[in-house]
Amino acid sequence: MFATVLTLTVPVVRAAEIAAADFGVRPGTKEDCTQAARAALRALMAAPDGGTLVFAPGEYHFYPEHARPLVRYVSNHDNSRAPRRFVFDLSGAKAVTIDGRGARFVMHGNVTPFLIEESETVRVRDIVIDWSPPLLYEGEVLAADARGFEVRVPADEPFEVDAGAFVIRADGERLPMDSWCEFAADGSGQAAGSGDTYGFRYHATQTGARTVRFDVTGGGALRRPPAVGNIVFLRCNLRAAPAFFLEKSKNVSLEAITVHHAPGMGLLAQRCEDVTLRRFSVVPSEKAGRQVSTNYDATHFVGCRGRVLIEDGEFRNMLDDAMNVHGVYLQVLRRMDDRRLLARMAHFQAQGFTVVEPGDRVRLVSQGTLMPAAEAVVTRVERRGPDGLLLAFDGPLAEKAEPLDALENISWTADVVFRRNRVSGNRARSILVSTQGRVVIEDNVFNATGSAIRVSGDARSWFESGPVADVLIKGNTFLNPMRCAYGQAAIDLDPEVETPPGAGFYHRNIRILENRFRLCDTGVLLARSVHGLEFSDNVIDYADDFPALNRQATAFELVHCRDARLERNRISGRAGAAVLTADPASAAATHVAPGQAIVVRAEPASP
Repeated sequence: MFATVLTLTVPVVRAAEIAAADFGVRPGTKEDCTQAARAALRALMAAPDGGTLVFAPGEYHFYPEHARPLVRYVSNHDNSRAPRRFVFDLSGAKAVTIDGRGARFVMHGNVTPFLIEESETVRVRDIVIDWSPPLLYEGEVLAADARGFEVRVPADEPFEVDAGAFVIRADGERLPMDSWCEFAADGSGQAAGSGDTYGFRYHATQTGARTVRFDVTGGGALRRPPAVGNIVFLRCNLRAAPAFFLEKSKNVSLEAITVHHAPGMGLLAQRCEDVTLRRFSVVPSEKAGRQVSTNYDATHFVGCRGRVLIEDGEFRNMLDDAMNVHGVYLQVLRRMDDRRLLARMAHFQAQGFTVVEPGDRVRLVSQGTLMPAAEAVVTRVERRGPDGLLLAFDGPLAEKAEPLDALENISWTADVVFRRNRVSGNRARSILVSTQGRVVIEDNVFNATGSAIRVSGDARSWFESGPVADVLIKGNTFLNPMRCAYGQAAIDLDPEVETPPGAGFYHRNIRILENRFRLCDTGVLLARSVHGLEFSDNVIDYADDFPALNRQATAFELVHCRDARLERNRISGRAGAAVLTADPASAAATHVAPGQAIVVRAEPASP
């Protein structure tokens, strides 16, 4: 007797093109596409050799109810143990592509469109992302005085006035407004001379179907009332969700992406390697008549390594920076013994995510000066709540530690290329860079309202590390930075460090070459604690496009610097020579070539 063997042939899906439409994902209606899109994504992820998920052109809508709930800690955003909701969850993806072919993805409520986590070789391309309604409202100013202002709110922004509070209502969210920001009526960005109004104390009164009056309470007055006809953005100071959240992933490429809005940042990447953004743009939706894009930074990278490459993008009218790349300083709480320290994530929006793991090399720096004290490799990490870490090391690093000293992970530090991008109209700076990798910033146009480039580092406020060692800023155009009070000069090299006699230098090897500056304010360059600084072959043209704020008294200010050179620069538009002020030691270590109309003046260091 012979046994009958039944063989089932199971088809194996290999690298292929998967159509979202085959799973019922179809454009043209406002029905929720989330479940069908997640089913299509599961099919893509199941293909052993990867593949491409393709969307037909058109508009698709996604809602929170069927998005995947996951507890994730997103740096520089609001965090809690409540789950976030993710529409496209690419956790563990390998060699996959999502091709929108120009599709418009419209989000509703508090969702994160893309999670790319513990993934490798992931590509997302040709997609437009927006929210309806946006979780950031805007109103045209109808009247204003020192006591308050009245605005007209667009019809597509549902709101209510509840006990004197203006409340945003959007897909189940109720968010009371607590700050505002003024933008110019012509769409050029933040209004010149305006600033932040966090903690705004007001009483709202609905004066018509779409009009609201905001009166200052507590005996206060507006220092600078908004101009009639300008746009006031009614903010709930929400750092809810980025459009893209990347964590512990490698070789991620985002191409031809447009983000019109996000209730947090456009992209947040933490502990990732090799992230490429080509033609990645964060701009307001002109079709919707919007004036602002994301509620905070366009792109933000924390504790990444490999290369961060951003090319040929546009970043316009965000309510914070276009790019920020940095590490995280852990604050030392207590020395347990020579090889163990108790530390914490000091900033509340940097709590919960992975900053250091066994095998990483860390540097201990002294509180205040941030000068190196010791290095060692981490052998064990024990979490003590969302912000506490007990760290063990392979050497006696801890014996040199004092409370409030800081630890920096030097195994995770990125090279950065920011090239051929345009930044305009946004609140605050254009870009911030604090990384020990090689940094190239070239052929960009910077038209932000504060400092165009800031190179900082601090263990006092945001705890963003660290020192730079090789920075090239070349061939850029700077258009009227410092028309709002965010920084001191067009380029700020200003770590928050103490520089007592004999202290070392925080930043090194910064070259600023062949750039063109058109300035409405005096400050060209502020440099603090820099060893090796060159500012050469630049063209500086002073103009009266905006009122001068006089944030820096002189064109150049050097504090605790060594080996600075200024050569072959051309300055026009103001009578007399430009002034470079420096403390006596910095002045003695600075070379200013003749024929540039720059006068060096030695003065005591500014505080």
